[in-house]
Amino acid sequence: MTKRANSRSAPERGYFRGRTVLVTGASSGIGRDVALTMARMGARTALLARRARVIDQLAQEIRAGGGEALALSADVTERACVFDAIRRVLARFGRIDIVVNSAGLLHAGPIEKLDPSELERMMAVNLYGTLHTIHAVLPAMRRAGEGTIVNIGSLAGRRGVPPLGGYAATKFALVGLTEALRVELFGSGIRVALVMPGVVDTPMTRAAIGSEHFGGIPAAMRSLPVQWVTWAVLAAIALGLNEVDVPPGAAIAEKVAALFPALTDTLLALGGRFADWMTGRH
Repeated sequence: MTKRANSRSAPERGYFRGRTVLVTGASSGIGRDVALTMARMGARTALLARRARVIDQLAQEIRAGGGEALALSADVTERACVFDAIRRVLARFGRIDIVVNSAGLLHAGPIEKLDPSELERMMAVNLYGTLHTIHAVLPAMRRAGEGTIVNIGSLAGRRGVPPLGGYAATKFALVGLTEALRVELFGSGIRVALVMPGVVDTPMTRAAIGSEHFGGIPAAMRSLPVQWVTWAVLAAIALGLNEVDVPPGAAIAEKVAALFPALTDTLLALGGRFADWMTGRH
């Protein structure tokens, strides 16, 4: 490796050196990219996801690059499994400095046809899975007197839009949980942040976009690069930000739209019908 390459990589490798990061949903999408990026920046990474083979491979990839990684096969909806995984992280690394809750589930479709079992499953992953992880890590963070929790929300958690009504309900709940927790932990040394992306280019959203229900979402909002979310996570941690939108300013537009709900509903409805007409679903 050249001296120039070394000079570029050294700062990146050192920023999170000595800190332990737990990433849920690390097997793909946002979680995988966050874990890889933070490992390159020197973090010891604990990778939590259901698919043991996939996260084992990710851990090997991180170790091959000179990092430390612990693969944890667990389902975030299983509270006991999450607590056991956290005990393993603490036994291995001694502390957990940063948690990125990125495990998520998305089923797209109209509310009128929403299967309650699908909503229950999304709620179990998107809300309760995050809560289980928070409950498992907070005692150690309180003992340390510091820590950072980053919850991956969604712009759908500020404004419900078809065909994401059920998903939006889970993310609205996550936003409320996060905001209340941030107030509860004020002065504790533990920071809580929300990262609020639009529709990100991940395997989960690609599957949803391929469904018949996704025509109402503008094409420009269907493929935000996953790296944008990773940068937002890093900004939230490094700069101590409470909330980061992806793309920047998007949540502000949603908050402004909330001041004019009737107009916003009309524009969204007409936009969705126009998209259906353009794609031949009228």
